[in-house]
Amino acid sequence: MPASDQLASSRVKGLDSLRFVCALWVLIGHAGGGPFSYAMSIDKSTVAGLVARGVLNNLVSGPAAVIVFFVISGFCVHFPYRQAASVDLVPYFARRHIRILLPVAAAVLLGGIFGVQLPLLQDSILWSLVCEEVYYTVYPLILRAKFRLGWPVLITISFVGAYLVVLTNPQAADYPSYGPFLNWALGLPCWLLGCHLADRWDDLSQAAPPGSRSLWGWRVGVLMTSMFLSGLRFHSEITYPWTLDVFALVAVWWLGKEALYWRHHQPARLLEFGGLFSYSIYLTHLHGLALYRQLGVGVHVPEILSWPGQLVFVLVFCLCFYLAVERPAHQLARLAYGALMGRRNRRVLTGIERGLVAMKRSA
Repeated sequence: MPASDQLASSRVKGLDSLRFVCALWVLIGHAGGGPFSYAMSIDKSTVAGLVARGVLNNLVSGPAAVIVFFVISGFCVHFPYRQAASVDLVPYFARRHIRILLPVAAAVLLGGIFGVQLPLLQDSILWSLVCEEVYYTVYPLILRAKFRLGWPVLITISFVGAYLVVLTNPQAADYPSYGPFLNWALGLPCWLLGCHLADRWDDLSQAAPPGSRSLWGWRVGVLMTSMFLSGLRFHSEITYPWTLDVFALVAVWWLGKEALYWRHHQPARLLEFGGLFSYSIYLTHLHGLALYRQLGVGVHVPEILSWPGQLVFVLVFCLCFYLAVERPAHQLARLAYGALMGRRNRRVLTGIERGLVAMKRSA
């Protein structure tokens, strides 16, 4: 099997669905409005009103969804290499960086058209992509360190480093508060936890899958945890930089349950399809929201349909971006990887053939 096809087949069912849900969560958090617009009008003098207001205000935590993205990203990057001692650097870097950077460049250019500011290093959604680029770049070193130190030591070191970053600004409320040179270190434990999960997958996948009721219990538990941490962020001194790396520990256990469950079940096709363009949703949902408002589409839609209509409009916009930009970039990345691996394999075969000829002559 060609190298590009081999990597493409190294997939775990259900992860695309989870990526789509997380991307949708980020979109809903940025869109606002809809049922969430009624939160401030709820009377909080009663227990029921206080609870209802708290639920609406904290139900959607985009930062928690980004942490799940980090864990899934670490899993997906390491999964094809979980039994490897090293990676072929040039093909690996070509595959990773082409598929990420070309859509980013297109999104930045589109941002200028739609009035969406996307500074590359700070104060925009691109902060997490800068982190991802760092993780992709240092992954070959991480893979080597894994064999020397082991995942528990690596992850422990990363947690210590993350909280040393937090201590540089302990009052910071938001997760990406430390700039492009430190944000990646704060998120590194989440990414490494995903790598560790991928490393354990061959053993984990032999366990009995969780039941549907148990899985929904995990899902509700993760949602309630994210809501609780959102409440802490806005109503206490215990803010996201202190809590979201701990949330990653909960998320990685949940994702393991999800992956094990979907190993034995078929995920919904619509959610899996949505996962294919989840990166485009994350990257361009602000563009879609801006275009929706500029066109005034909501003015001509009944109020009850305005909020879901806005979400559908943005998803269609993001799908168009995926078809026009992300999918071609992904295909180009796979072609580059396959071509570079082909050249590498030909060199290896040529070297082996020369060695055999030399052995025959010496004999």
